[in-house]
Amino acid sequence: MTSNTEMEINLEFQRVLLRVQESLTGDEVQDLVFLCSDLLNLKDLSTVTSAGELFTLLENRDLLSYEDASLLLELLRIMKRNSLIRSLNLDNFMPANGTTYSQQISPYRQLLYELSESTCEQDLKNIKFLLLKTLSRKKLEKDTTLLQLFLEMEKEDLLDENKLDNLQKIIAEINPSLEKKILQYKTDRYESGGMIIAQEIGDITPVLYTPATPPGLASLTSLTSLTSLTSLTSVDAQVDRLSLTEGAAAISRDQSQHADLHSVIENKSLGLPGTENLDYEMKGDKRGVCLIINNRKFKTLRTREGTDIDKESLEVVFQWLGFEVLTKEDCNRHQILQAMRYLAARDHTTADCVVCCMLSHGQAEGIVGVDGRIVTYQELVKTLSPNYCPSLFKKPKLFFIQACRGTDNQPAAFPQIFSEDKDMPVSDAAVPADSIPEMADYLLAMSTVPHYASYREIEKGTWFIQSLCRNLKLLVPRGFDLLSILTQVNSDVSKKTDKTGLKKQMPQPEFTLTKRVVFPPPKTHVPLP
Repeated sequence: MTSNTEMEINLEFQRVLLRVQESLTGDEVQDLVFLCSDLLNLKDLSTVTSAGELFTLLENRDLLSYEDASLLLELLRIMKRNSLIRSLNLDNFMPANGTTYSQQISPYRQLLYELSESTCEQDLKNIKFLLLKTLSRKKLEKDTTLLQLFLEMEKEDLLDENKLDNLQKIIAEINPSLEKKILQYKTDRYESGGMIIAQEIGDITPVLYTPATPPGLASLTSLTSLTSLTSLTSVDAQVDRLSLTEGAAAISRDQSQHADLHSVIENKSLGLPGTENLDYEMKGDKRGVCLIINNRKFKTLRTREGTDIDKESLEVVFQWLGFEVLTKEDCNRHQILQAMRYLAARDHTTADCVVCCMLSHGQAEGIVGVDGRIVTYQELVKTLSPNYCPSLFKKPKLFFIQACRGTDNQPAAFPQIFSEDKDMPVSDAAVPADSIPEMADYLLAMSTVPHYASYREIEKGTWFIQSLCRNLKLLVPRGFDLLSILTQVNSDVSKKTDKTGLKKQMPQPEFTLTKRVVFPPPKTHVPLP
């Protein structure tokens, strides 16, 4: 495509946006702003007064362009402006068929919008009356809309995607028929394990939308014990065994335990002093290097069938995230350490971080080379310490380890035996013990907890790596921090089992991070598997 042609198409797209602006009422503009409030981190709808301002903000964040108008189509369809879509031929600004996009407006935001659309003026007055002792009178003025009220409730920590009980009680009092919408949302969310299935939008393939969750706040804390993060993510693991009411109560308890951290996050979003350095900086010339060690064929241990599927998935997702990917195949102990030393010898001054993915058999104290000799986790991480690699000083060093850490199965207490049945997972186990170093700015995302096996499906890859890659693709574009993403991986993998229903697995992040790891959203899209 020539530059002149690009300019013509872009000009035509701007004309279309102008016609959309002219077709929308003031109230509809505020509806659009509310639906986009998460994407733009808006706390006050009045900061954006026109559709033109909104479109400019979306374009500046690469959320809207002549190459991809999927967000605009999604917004107009939510608002039931299909005739406007047809009259302006907005489908002409969608990418070619076959490109997969995730839903960008959360089901939670859509729920609040639907409640607003279904609420009459008298109902709004009654809702304001019920909130008199909860919100200040200034927030309940005559011209305050229901969507603005929702934002005020969110600011006061009375409402979010996990905390709908307060709103449900108010709606049930005012308009019992609308309560069904909230109950349906809760039911859908619970039945899908805390995840909502997104509806298909045009040519957009249905994918999973995952809301931000309080456990991700754990990334603000410097932890070194092997079990610290498990306590923060236990709510997700328990929800399957609780009733819906009990699950909501458990989440509420978890939120209250981390209220101070929540306020820090909220202060950051409001741009308050003292919160500028909450995230690791991700503005370097390079994102960094991603080293993948993929051990398949061993001298004395069984071949790790299916590991190449994991390797390819990791290569795709980390290249998409902007990393230079280096892959080493079938490494013995010496070659693993040699690759780590080579990585440490590189100049990472212009990079943001470094990633190491280890796919191998394992023991509790480390991973196993193809010669059967162990490389301990302490040896792995020490290689990248500031003493050996000064250019990674105060930069995150991220390890993703797919390997067993013992021979026990969850809940069975016997070693997993290799199966010729390709639908049956096999373990990467070898034998036991335990050790991890105490250093700053490290993350070790382990596929399983100490002393237990982790599973690999011969035709699909490992439960852990496949969930990791899928959730990175899904949640990085939404601005989720890495520990929130790993919390969702924990949830996903904890729900998996083999066809006998006897084998379970629980991943475990272990970290000494001092800030949040938030990868900048890539400008390109990748299809979900």
